[in-house]
Amino acid sequence: MKRKDLKKAAAGGGTDRSAAASDIISSLTVWFAVLAAVVLLVIALSGIRIVKSGEVALVLRFGKLLGTTPEEQIHEPGLLLAFPYIIDEVVTVPVGSVMKLDVTTHYTPTHMTSYSHNGYVITGDRNLIIISASVQYVISDPVAYTLNIDDGTKLVTASVSSAMSGAAAPMSAEELLTSGKLRYSDEVLRGAQELIDGAGAGITLKSVELTSVSMPFEVKDMYDAVNSAKVSAATKLENAALYRGSLIPSAEAKADTLVSAASAEKASAVAAANSYLSEFYGVLDEYGTNPEKVRTRIYNEKIAAMIGAIGTVKITDGDSDSRIVIGGKTGG
Repeated sequence: MKRKDLKKAAAGGGTDRSAAASDIISSLTVWFAVLAAVVLLVIALSGIRIVKSGEVALVLRFGKLLGTTPEEQIHEPGLLLAFPYIIDEVVTVPVGSVMKLDVTTHYTPTHMTSYSHNGYVITGDRNLIIISASVQYVISDPVAYTLNIDDGTKLVTASVSSAMSGAAAPMSAEELLTSGKLRYSDEVLRGAQELIDGAGAGITLKSVELTSVSMPFEVKDMYDAVNSAKVSAATKLENAALYRGSLIPSAEAKADTLVSAASAEKASAVAAANSYLSEFYGVLDEYGTNPEKVRTRIYNEKIAAMIGAIGTVKITDGDSDSRIVIGGKTGG
């Protein structure tokens, strides 16, 4: 091939490469334009939101809440039109559901754990109690919830934990472990709600349910021993009270019987004495008039009565067979 032909061939190849590069640049330009259009479309459509049932939405325009009244600020479920995300931020708040939270600051120990690695409260009688609770709450003010707090879960946990410590201070360990649980949970609910309201969080607690209340592992055996001794003492006191309750009525009944018998004996003795007095006073006047006659008569009456009570009296005179029989029949 001649040199002239080679130059022509080289010139033709350069033209082909330029055309290929031009085609690539054109394709990239088209794809970039398409991508830019898609991005712009996504940004334009980012302000269109569907607010689900059980939620409300708030619009923050450049970080500031849009609207001046609650009706303007709070958007109910349905279609919401806002400016793209770079201008408006749409925040959804679940106001229609009850949220549950396990407070992990105070949790139930196992035989491998100790109070030094767990949360605990100090009771009024200076005991340590480990508590676990389940909390239910709702978002009652979506505006305050959105603007005033960053993490509702952390706020509720901290508020309930703080209220647990405060409510345990005036109570004894025995109350917390037995009959005082309901009163304690009510106090925790009230105290935690006050803290949440003070933070302006827009959260309302529905319930605080104690899921576990126990002594630390280190002192549980000692506490059980003390509690067992208290139960035993109470049982013995109850048995003693029952014995006292049965013994005293029996003693009182016996005393009543003795008093009744003594009263009857007294009445009989008084009646007999009165009878003797009546007899005495009956002959006193007569005795004053004719004492010898009265003395003889009374003597004879008493002797006759005595002999009648004795029966037969035999009087013998030495070895003779003569007999005097008084008050009975003679015998051979």
